[in-house]
Amino acid sequence: MKKRLIWVIIGLISLFIFSCEKKQESESVSSETLRFKLTKKWATTQELKVPESVLYDDARDILYISNINGSPLEKNSKGFISKVTLSGEIENLEWVAGLNAPKGSGIWQNKFYVTDIDELVEIDIETGKILNKYLAENAVFLNDVSVDDSGNVYVSDMSAENSVIYKFFNGKLEFWLQDEQISRPNGLFVENGKLFVGTGDGFLKRVDLKDKSISTFAETGFGIDGVQSDGKGNFLVSDWQGKTAFVSSSGEVKELMNTADSNINSADIEFIPDKQLLLIPTFFDNRVMAYLLE
Repeated sequence: MKKRLIWVIIGLISLFIFSCEKKQESESVSSETLRFKLTKKWATTQELKVPESVLYDDARDILYISNINGSPLEKNSKGFISKVTLSGEIENLEWVAGLNAPKGSGIWQNKFYVTDIDELVEIDIETGKILNKYLAENAVFLNDVSVDDSGNVYVSDMSAENSVIYKFFNGKLEFWLQDEQISRPNGLFVENGKLFVGTGDGFLKRVDLKDKSISTFAETGFGIDGVQSDGKGNFLVSDWQGKTAFVSSSGEVKELMNTADSNINSADIEFIPDKQLLLIPTFFDNRVMAYLLE
């Protein structure tokens, strides 16, 4: 009986030591992931006109910048898309013109999709010509775009009165998701069968693309504009007012930069994992800034 008790005690001690080691290992990994900092690489000239989002085209090694060129809800036909090199040179200021207030964008099979207030605009990348404009029913403030591996294009409406995520496929833009758990959806990112959604009330939500089940990935404490994955289970998120933060796979949040006091916004960001390059459109500051995440 005493021997059995001794072995039980030894087992409990071993389990306690193992648990402590795992906890220390977890804490070490967590602190390591949150030690990142941003180092500025370049900034474009201020020729851009209220740049709201950046999209990297890896097939052509070029950046596309959505320029609102007015107010975010103004239908003035002055909005345009710019092409910018990875060294920050503006290659073509008005690659596509005649839009209203273009914002988030995505690419699927040589077609460029960009939101424009209440429409999703389809553009031929080779020619730069507008092919179609798809009206989103009841939309008020379409914002971000993300495309899954099957070519489904997800589009957010961040308006309080609508708060809807639409899905575009095979020429149809349709209602996809509306739920009280997702308030004013803005930034979108599709990864591993999940749609990550940044909300206006400060949450990074995770939506299963198959059954639409919703869970909370992280709480940031600020409204999320851009959402980007680092390819390792972590995310980079931005707050339009000027915050840029790192969100670890466990949901921990570390502020990397805050330019709000300088009146420099941080809108719909882009991140290129193999270059560790973060691109921030500064909205009213009229530039895109590039930072190395290290």
